[in-house]
Amino acid sequence: MSYVDNNDIIDIAIIGGGISGLVTALYLSRLNIRIRLYEQSEHIDTVGFGLNLQPYCVKCLYELGLENQLNDVGIKTKKALFYSRHGQFIFEDLRGLDGGYSYPMYSIHRGYLHQILFYQLQKLGDEFIIQLSHKLIEFNNKSNHIEIQFLNTKTNQRKLIQTKLLIGADGINSLVRKFFYPNEGLPVWKGLQIWRGITHVEKTYLDEKTMICMGNPDTKYFIMYPISNNLINWACVLRIQENNHNISLSTNSIDWNNKGFYQDFLSLIKEMKLDFIDIKQLIKSSININQFPITDREQIPRWTFNCVTLVGDAAHPMYPNGGNGASQAILDAQQLYYSLLKYGITNQALEDYENIRRPLTDQIVLLARQYGPDEILRLIDDRSPNEFENLSDIISSDEIQSIYENYRKRTGAKK
Repeated sequence: MSYVDNNDIIDIAIIGGGISGLVTALYLSRLNIRIRLYEQSEHIDTVGFGLNLQPYCVKCLYELGLENQLNDVGIKTKKALFYSRHGQFIFEDLRGLDGGYSYPMYSIHRGYLHQILFYQLQKLGDEFIIQLSHKLIEFNNKSNHIEIQFLNTKTNQRKLIQTKLLIGADGINSLVRKFFYPNEGLPVWKGLQIWRGITHVEKTYLDEKTMICMGNPDTKYFIMYPISNNLINWACVLRIQENNHNISLSTNSIDWNNKGFYQDFLSLIKEMKLDFIDIKQLIKSSININQFPITDREQIPRWTFNCVTLVGDAAHPMYPNGGNGASQAILDAQQLYYSLLKYGITNQALEDYENIRRPLTDQIVLLARQYGPDEILRLIDDRSPNEFENLSDIISSDEIQSIYENYRKRTGAKK
């Protein structure tokens, strides 16, 4: 195995070419400094499922010049409709511009967003800014820089690079995080399993810009939303073990690429029906189905160690309830940019970034564990697991409004 040594010191190295890493690179490229993004995959694919971009992060993406691209491939979600597991309507929540926010909410295919960010970064003109096929091996702090060793997965060569700052954007199984927390182990699982799919249709449903949330997020839950004019993203969540302790996982079980089968769960949600779409047929017609446990990690006391810090899921992986994961990663990138703009390429900038972001994301991680706005569905289902005659006998409109407004306030979702 040959060894390649690069003696040039770059300003910032970003580990991970997912959404978090790409947005971080786009923001930091505005500083007119030398950055490099290292991703272990050999190419960028349009893989994954749907995700939601909250208005507070759409503002950031517009700042980066991505408004037209988002409009081309995403859906501006207008509202979310909430139903019991038996298909009884509970309440409506207006989203994005229709909800009085200054920016829209987008529902979009993760792979399409990934490619938008990738191509936007390539347009900067620096052909070396993205380094694919680079797997992180180790890094070491020196007196005035960090040495990082990579393995090129295509050539099998090792490369040593030197950087002033290192940003770990390498996801929930972050190797950068593992360097500082070597005994953390696998992500935390509380017994919920998710099946996700995307279905191609001639026409979506209703106004083609509506999210549907059904059931109880703690036991049996279904969500769907259009991510283009002809694609519906759906997810089914089922509790398969009791939530009374941390349950052991295997490395293979947490792979996002694990294939799922509708035969394993469809009979368990047979009571979930709506008069405007055939949920059973939607699931059976899916282009592909994946299956994996819903996990996060315990909060850590520090993200920043001298000239190294974490962003996105490497710092604060969270449950999907509320749809804040990608959006919070984008806010990380924005704040990191502001802190570097203020303090320069220093560990003081990284500490400033963490001091601002970590208290906020710690709170959102805990709120996601409490099911975010879907907590309303949990309460109703716990109080009335069977069909109800009058919703007001189960929960008042004031209680619904109070729960929702408290959630918005605590997540910083300002209009």
